[in-house]
Amino acid sequence: MKITRTISLAVLLIVAFCCGIEISAKAPEQGVDESNRRKAEYIYMEAQRHNALDKQDSYYGLLNRAYSLDTTATDVGFYLGYYKLAMSNGDSTLFHRGYNMMSKHFEKSPEDFYATYLYGNINERIGKKRKALTAWAKLDSLYPEKPEMGFKYAEALCATKDSSLTRKALDIYSRIEVAEGKSATISNRKVRAYFNLNDTAAIINELHSLIASSPRSAEYNVFAADVYSIFNLPDSALYYYNRACEMDSTNGLAYYSRANFYKVQGDSITYDREVFHALKMESLDLESKLNLLTNYIRALYEDPDQQPRIQELFDVLMEQHPHEVDIHDLYCSYLVAIEDFEAAAEQAGYALDINPTEESRWRALMSLYVQTKNYDKAAEVGTDALRYHPRNAMITYLIGVDYNLAEKPDSSLYYLNKALAITDSTDFEMISSVLCSIGDVHYQMSETDSAFIYYDKALAVNPDNLLALNNCAYYLACEGKDLERAERMSAITIKAEPENDTSLDTYAWVLFKMKQYDRAQYYIEEAFKYSDEPSAELYHHAGDIYFMTGDPDKAVEYWQQALDLEPDNEMLQRKVKHKTYFYK
Repeated sequence: MKITRTISLAVLLIVAFCCGIEISAKAPEQGVDESNRRKAEYIYMEAQRHNALDKQDSYYGLLNRAYSLDTTATDVGFYLGYYKLAMSNGDSTLFHRGYNMMSKHFEKSPEDFYATYLYGNINERIGKKRKALTAWAKLDSLYPEKPEMGFKYAEALCATKDSSLTRKALDIYSRIEVAEGKSATISNRKVRAYFNLNDTAAIINELHSLIASSPRSAEYNVFAADVYSIFNLPDSALYYYNRACEMDSTNGLAYYSRANFYKVQGDSITYDREVFHALKMESLDLESKLNLLTNYIRALYEDPDQQPRIQELFDVLMEQHPHEVDIHDLYCSYLVAIEDFEAAAEQAGYALDINPTEESRWRALMSLYVQTKNYDKAAEVGTDALRYHPRNAMITYLIGVDYNLAEKPDSSLYYLNKALAITDSTDFEMISSVLCSIGDVHYQMSETDSAFIYYDKALAVNPDNLLALNNCAYYLACEGKDLERAERMSAITIKAEPENDTSLDTYAWVLFKMKQYDRAQYYIEEAFKYSDEPSAELYHHAGDIYFMTGDPDKAVEYWQQALDLEPDNEMLQRKVKHKTYFYK
């Protein structure tokens, strides 16, 4: 079983060297045979070698062996204990045994820098804050020249929420500040400590002190502005944001921060201006730009008047970062939101050119081409994807579906059967979906008997496959076969998805075939209620149903709407021309 990797001996030596820690041979202890001690030391060294090679099972076995030979070697016990703790997985006995072995070494050798550091972090993660505090205090006392240890100790002191300990943390920050000099990092920690003490005056004094140390620092002015903004002092915040932008007109962070300030203040016009300033700054990091642009798009994408401005921002970003996948992904998402699927597909294609290994991006591109009704292109993208994911059942399945939409049944069946062959035998939902799609292809080929055999297979594997239930019910209705079974299946789908216009249309059509015209009219009206873009098929069904319920004028109106979408449909042409229903 593989667990979180522990430190190797080589890394320990590097840590010790970099930290200036003296490593000396352990003084021999009484009670352990000297030959066993030497064996234990050798085996421990071998264990660390196996750990470095990521051979976790043998590493654990060697640690166990070394510790059994010399139980006084608490350093060996520490790493064995850490392994047991990581392996415990809810076993409280094993967890406490491992934790106690780690504690034993800390109590004996708190000067062991890496072990004590790891011990402190473990205690923080398991909620033993006081134990962690003890570890950080020890390291800070042993290595006062290391600011990272002081920060750890001070943060733990502040976490107690005890005012006296928080003031002790402030003393540590001040000590580090004397050694390191003023910085936004230290002031930020001091401000948080003062905030815990509700000492607003001290916070303001700290801000003034920081800026006084370097009045022309845009970073310090932005930091001060951020703090004033948190304290709901907008005039002071804006003063320092403006100072930062004036001091360094190329500082993207200053414009970014000021833009967010205006957004919080509800000043949309100025926010809009500041977004453009910030995004055009090459000094602003990409993550901040993407965050800013995402929020901007989210607020304004529904306004068509804003689309040219958003387009301009994307143009700027892509000119600055032409090979950043995240920008193309964000642009693609925006284009999908405004329903420009063709342009979205282009951006997704650029992203795949940069990084072709992301499987989900291939599927997204296939879906975008389906949205544009370019089914051949969707299938082509899928076959390209298989070069990078040759045994991906989902992509193979989608290629089969796309070829069916492109009315290429032979190619469709080839990929659907291939998908069936490589699908995990325990993935019943996927198997059922593939079988359903094979049924769809056979029905399109007028092989109705084969189609219903595959629908039955799909439902046998997964009785809850709503698509198989709907399609089987619909085609049974079209064939005028087993209408009672079709009604039962279709009823299941509308109970599961009462706002699905396709399922409601199917149920209405089954009822129509059963000559339950009034009920059919109710459900066809429900289908229109939930349909964003009614299909020709939905209009056609509505016309037939309304004709049978005694409203021929309404029927002709629906038939005409269907004909507008399918002008080559001869049956619709006849119905509209003669204003009557034709059975065949």
